[in-house]
Amino acid sequence: MSQAQVLYDLQQIDNEIRAEKQRLGEVLRLQKEPAALLAARERAAAARADLQQWQAQHKDLTLEIASVAEKARRSEERLYSGSVKNPKELTDLQNEVEALGRRRAALEDDALLMMMEIDERKGILAVADDEVASRAGEFTDASAALRQEQQTLALHLNSLLEKRGRHVTLAEPALLKSYDAISRQKNGLAVAGLQANKCLGCRLTLSSAVIRAADQGKLVYCENCGRILCPI
Repeated sequence: MSQAQVLYDLQQIDNEIRAEKQRLGEVLRLQKEPAALLAARERAAAARADLQQWQAQHKDLTLEIASVAEKARRSEERLYSGSVKNPKELTDLQNEVEALGRRRAALEDDALLMMMEIDERKGILAVADDEVASRAGEFTDASAALRQEQQTLALHLNSLLEKRGRHVTLAEPALLKSYDAISRQKNGLAVAGLQANKCLGCRLTLSSAVIRAADQGKLVYCENCGRILCPI
């Protein structure tokens, strides 16, 4: 096997390693919760906080209604107990009971409206929670497949790295250094196929001298892009 063929085969291994690493990176990124799920969680959290705020206000209002009702009860007891004899004081008590009754009625109306608001917000929260559950279920299903793919990729990548380790021993050290240097300069593509008088790396036609040298089994470089050439 010529050194050009050795380096060309090494290039194919490296191409596959690079592709597997790229896909592995994508798989790892895809296992993070997607933006749509995170946004759904935020909407559900906001809906829950809004509902809790309304429920807290309703609780405060309920306590206020109970306080007004208790105050009205005590005033009515005094009013009808017979212990108050002063007409003005009786009138004041009567007015207070009536005022407390009006206050309680107004508060109860507010509480009813607030319960309607709470019911509406419970519906909003239910919809938001359903969306989270749906998107989380989709993500869980996708993640299971991705974890399986991650394992497969990792095993294949390990196999490729072992294969590369064996293959580099076939290359001459000086040529391997040249391969690595060109690979860094040419975005990982150090060796290009030579076919129909063209470099498949840059797609330009080569001189007859380069073609002749390649046909003679010599290691040649593309005159245009500088890549190592391998007849295919």
